[in-house]
Amino acid sequence: MSKKNNSNKKNIDININDNENDLKLTEESKTSEESKTPEEPDDSETSGKKKRGFKKAVAEKIRHSYDLPIWKWLIIILVVSVFEGVLLEMLGRRSLLSPLVFIIHNPLVFVYNVLILYCTLSIGLMFKRRGFAMGLIFLLWFAVGFINFMLLGYRITPFSAIDFIMFTDVISMFNIYFNFWQRIAIVAGIIIFIIIIVVAFLKIPRIKGKVNYVQGAVVVLVSFVLVYIMTFLALENSLISDKFTNLGTAYKSYGFVYCFANSIIDQGISKPDEYNEAAMNSVMNDLKYAEKPKRHFQYKNNKKQMPDIIVIQLESFIDIGRVNNVTTDKESIPNFKKFEEEYPSGFLTVPAIGAGTANTEFEIVTGMNSKVFGAGEYPYKTILTETPCESMAQLLLREGYGTHAIHNNKAKFYSRDITYANLGFQTFTSLEYMLQFNRTETGWAKDDCLPTEIINALDYDPEPDFVFTISVQGHGRYPKTQLKCDEHVHVEVANEDEELAQELSYQFGYFVNQCYEMDQMILDLKKRLDERGDDYVLLLYGDHIPSLSFEEDQFNSGTQSQTEYVIVNNIGLDLEDRDMYAYEMSDYLMRGIGFEGGIMQKIHNRYYNDDPLVDNHEYHRDVLLAEYDMLYGDHFVYNYVQPYEKQDMRLGLYDITVKNMEYNAYSNSITVRGENFTPFSTILINDERQQTLFVDNTTLMIIPDDVDKMPEVDDEYCVAQIDKNKHELSRSNTKRYGRR
Repeated sequence: MSKKNNSNKKNIDININDNENDLKLTEESKTSEESKTPEEPDDSETSGKKKRGFKKAVAEKIRHSYDLPIWKWLIIILVVSVFEGVLLEMLGRRSLLSPLVFIIHNPLVFVYNVLILYCTLSIGLMFKRRGFAMGLIFLLWFAVGFINFMLLGYRITPFSAIDFIMFTDVISMFNIYFNFWQRIAIVAGIIIFIIIIVVAFLKIPRIKGKVNYVQGAVVVLVSFVLVYIMTFLALENSLISDKFTNLGTAYKSYGFVYCFANSIIDQGISKPDEYNEAAMNSVMNDLKYAEKPKRHFQYKNNKKQMPDIIVIQLESFIDIGRVNNVTTDKESIPNFKKFEEEYPSGFLTVPAIGAGTANTEFEIVTGMNSKVFGAGEYPYKTILTETPCESMAQLLLREGYGTHAIHNNKAKFYSRDITYANLGFQTFTSLEYMLQFNRTETGWAKDDCLPTEIINALDYDPEPDFVFTISVQGHGRYPKTQLKCDEHVHVEVANEDEELAQELSYQFGYFVNQCYEMDQMILDLKKRLDERGDDYVLLLYGDHIPSLSFEEDQFNSGTQSQTEYVIVNNIGLDLEDRDMYAYEMSDYLMRGIGFEGGIMQKIHNRYYNDDPLVDNHEYHRDVLLAEYDMLYGDHFVYNYVQPYEKQDMRLGLYDITVKNMEYNAYSNSITVRGENFTPFSTILINDERQQTLFVDNTTLMIIPDDVDKMPEVDDEYCVAQIDKNKHELSRSNTKRYGRR
């Protein structure tokens, strides 16, 4: 029994020892494995894991943010709105500190601007991609603010909604305002902006589950109502205005966000509260029984004289002597100054500063006030593209005048190729229909071609003519480097900063020398008119001051909103020197000649003798009611009938015609012969545009390198006028090759 027990005990001891040895070996093995150096991971793999981890963390943060209570989202939107409000003001004022001055002096206006941003950003609460939607809205606001920042470097007028309509016109001036590298940077910026939006759309996560549309809608609705109420209160208390006398001043006074938003919403003329048939009948009765100022025609041999009427709107043309700190070695516009001493003249208050040519033009030719339209709106680009309008041209057509428009720039600029027909012009000669012209160093056509075009228009028919001419030579951009033109006048600008003074001297020097050449053009035209021997009236005026840097108090006479005018004539016009608004000029001019004028002229006539320094509420009310009725209303002033028609306007004075097309097999060239060709004439064969060489006004060629194949019998050919943006303006007659 004892042996057996001893044996069992021995076995147990052996097993215990074996287990201890196994445990010991296991622990040693484990220790050995732990002591081994782990394999180092690949750097790129680690970096990739970190990036994925970062992206995942950001995505998770965004997802978690979607779970935040609505009140926290409202705080986030408020913070973002305030930040963007300050950022947009910095861009709009091109300054880091000016926005702070604006906020301190106009805290309620700034809060109102922030509230508009808040309202737009809150729309993002309605989307599954909430982060993307809010980010997109933020970026869109930033984009328009940055565009405004860029534009203010080249013009005085800030960015507004109408500039979207003007997009094609802006593209046409792209090469003038921006150098090669700037154009590359702009295109690259647009591409990057689009890429950011696409990547954000793909990467930013959506809300899991359902969107609380009711909650989001309530926030949007409440913020919209707050904007609406605050708008009403701000307008009632004159904190803001919905009618901008000057767009640049409005942006500084009322903030970028409100002004830009207003330019989107406010288009055309809003229906006046007083507008109805009774109100318009009252206006017409007042005009009927109003005292009529003196009018008289000139007579020769008992025959009423109908003088030719020529109007020239001079691009950015002013007397630089009005500007302090700018000195010249001689008079910059000697002929214009001489005419001012001899003929009726004065200051003309125009609706634009540094830009906005078309609105000055609109006021002169129609007698309408452009300020009653939307903020920054150009009626030429909106209502007048579809509606015939009372104008000097329409009125003079009824008196037996021929009506012609001339502009040494492209026909489609400001939609003049459409608008002029609605204004009553029978012909329109744009740059594409001019045979000879020179260009400035910055690319604009010089005005020395205008006298020839004006005389051609006057000689076009035997009847008296109304010739409305828009010049372009004085247009910006003005170079900031060494003077790049003939220096007729030496210009210096005084400034404490010597480097800035030099830059301004270059800019002002270029501008002043363009004005000098424009002034020489005026003298040339007057000599030609005198040589013709016919009666004439020649109105000359500047459309606005140039887009140069002017201080508020830099003008020693007149204001930034004023240019000069003079009415040169050989019929002894009995007109006093008078300062006036551009929209009053048509009445002043037509009354002086002897014409009664239309509705707008009669309204200006009625209040002609009122004190110009007194803000006449009745006058402005009548102007507003009449403009709305004629363009948007029921035509009460015309007894419900639109009396004016769109003219079948000819582009160019004379038909462009083709006579024959010849193929030279020896030289492999094609020649087209005809009449009235210009450098913008392009040969079309079977409706396909050909690379065309302008030889002269009767000959065009397709040179050998550009001839793909010889023409075949019965191929159709013609000549089209193509502008530099590849728009076809008109075509000649069509002929068939190989046939007479």
